[in-house]
Amino acid sequence: MKKKLLSHLTIASFVMFAISCTGKSGNQSTETKDSVKAVSNEQTSSSTPKKYDIKSAIVTYKTKVMGMNNSQELYFDDYGAKELNLTTTEINMMGTSTKKVNAVLKRDGYIYTYELENIVNKEDKLKKEIRKTKSFSMSGGDMSAAASMSAEMKKQYEYKDEGTESIAGVTGNKFSMKMGKTKMTGVLYKKVMLKTEMEMITIVADKFEENASVPAEKFELPKDYTIVETK
Repeated sequence: MKKKLLSHLTIASFVMFAISCTGKSGNQSTETKDSVKAVSNEQTSSSTPKKYDIKSAIVTYKTKVMGMNNSQELYFDDYGAKELNLTTTEINMMGTSTKKVNAVLKRDGYIYTYELENIVNKEDKLKKEIRKTKSFSMSGGDMSAAASMSAEMKKQYEYKDEGTESIAGVTGNKFSMKMGKTKMTGVLYKKVMLKTEMEMITIVADKFEENASVPAEKFELPKDYTIVETK
């Protein structure tokens, strides 16, 4: 059961990341084709491509996976060059109580994955280890490839525009797509995913701070952890 839950969480996180990189940003219906082309040219010519169309933000999400309510937090700065995702999962099942806080930090072309909390039946199971991997999404070449494949990906996944939807005080573009036989809907605002719905998974932003002042320490690694590099 726990493995299936983690699988669903992984799928949801992947979908939010992939679509935010290649999907339409919020308020695009009011922009001209020339402005879209200008953004694309800026991304492909810059040595540090912009993942988001705003400099910084703090977003909190309410999540429901397989009937269980949890939460996520997103912090980013420098248009996504620095980004921290925190996922809090609490499970009470068959006499076992578990609370985990998992962190994914992206900066300097690397992805750092680690736990901040891991409590099982009130016992601390925290493993102070950071897994460091090279980020495939930080180079200009990768961003250019994603942009050029966008139309192809939309066709492959039966991407459809579904109008707009207001979430957490902003109005974003709503879309639908298919992953295999599973239909997914989402809402994007300036390339920030505000909502994801698919089979047994719902992730919705309940607070959105645009161009927020994100504390620098959010993008620092825990000092007493061991870093393990992986390929």
